[in-house]
Amino acid sequence: MFKKILAGFVSVVIFFTPIQVKAQELEGKVSSISLGDPAPYAGILLDQIAAAKLIVDQKYLKTEIELQLRKEFQKELTDKRLAFDLLKVEHDSMVKIHEETLSLKNRQINDLDDLLKEEMGGDHPELWALGGLAAGIVLSIAVFYASVQVVK
Repeated sequence: MFKKILAGFVSVVIFFTPIQVKAQELEGKVSSISLGDPAPYAGILLDQIAAAKLIVDQKYLKTEIELQLRKEFQKELTDKRLAFDLLKVEHDSMVKIHEETLSLKNRQINDLDDLLKEEMGGDHPELWALGGLAAGIVLSIAVFYASVQVVK
């Protein structure tokens, strides 16, 4: 029983104990060395943190640039696709308008042809030809009869 009470007490204490964790930003040190300072040669010294940061920066710089270029390319590609789609829509609408206008003009021409045929349809050219032929025959007989009467 004592063990259960102790376990419960320890659990409550652990549960209510504040846990604080502080993150510390790592700052590397870069030191410059010149000739005459206690070092084997002149140059720049980096501690482990600064060297690691430099290596990581170099490692991910290529990826960062590649992502930036890819982002710009995708943006330009999207802009070009949008412009192309707008031009395509404009072209398609112009083609549709042209086809509708052409269809309307053809209908008007057909309607005018039909009206012209109706106007000229009551003319009956075959009757005019037969009438002209009959008039010519009658006129020829009349001229012949008149010439025969003049001779007598």
